[in-house]
Amino acid sequence: MKKIIFIGVADKTHVLLVLGRLLTALGNKVLVVDSTVTQSIRGYLPHAYTNSAVQEFEGMDVAYGYLTPEQLERGLAQAGTTTAYDIMLLDTDHTEFVLRHPLSQFDKRVWCWDGKRLSLEKSEELMLHLGLQNTEAPISFFELLSPALPGKLLAWRAEVQLRYIQWEDTVFRFPMDERDATVDLNNQYHGHIDLRGLTGAYRYALLTMLEQLGSCDRKTARRAWSTARKKVRVW
Repeated sequence: MKKIIFIGVADKTHVLLVLGRLLTALGNKVLVVDSTVTQSIRGYLPHAYTNSAVQEFEGMDVAYGYLTPEQLERGLAQAGTTTAYDIMLLDTDHTEFVLRHPLSQFDKRVWCWDGKRLSLEKSEELMLHLGLQNTEAPISFFELLSPALPGKLLAWRAEVQLRYIQWEDTVFRFPMDERDATVDLNNQYHGHIDLRGLTGAYRYALLTMLEQLGSCDRKTARRAWSTARKKVRVW
């Protein structure tokens, strides 16, 4: 199973669910794990429980309420899906999951932030708590910025504090746009993931993610988008 981690203090739930839809459109069996403190993914599920669960949603499985790998393994075992996945997308904003499952064991890593100073500082602290500064060689990360505002941010401390991270050339930027925000909210209230209405910039960022993280070319990524866009479930 290919394991991809999205780590940092930023809301990335909608992005991961859309990416999950695209990966399933490519024929993958996908598991999306929300191991964050807020458990925001429950806001997208038409039937979410208050504790922990593994549920089918939009052709993928969604797990939430599991803060450690051991808890997740028990939850998957109870659901009978322990070894059934091709790709796992993990969303986390704390150290509990990663300290028991080192970052080096993930196939791809994405560092996420929203441009705010406080979230940047918290994400830096998270990385320091993981002890990456003590690794023999830098660990590679993609960077995800959402929302990405026009213009260029001033140099941020992470460039110094996180010097033990090797940044990938590709950056996933999701510009702030009310159309994308509206689609996100509609998807939450309607209990499905509808790609229609998303802006070209959002689509471009997702297709780039699909290429880089799903190891496919642009033509295949576009075909996955077309397939996922046509399939809208009504609950």
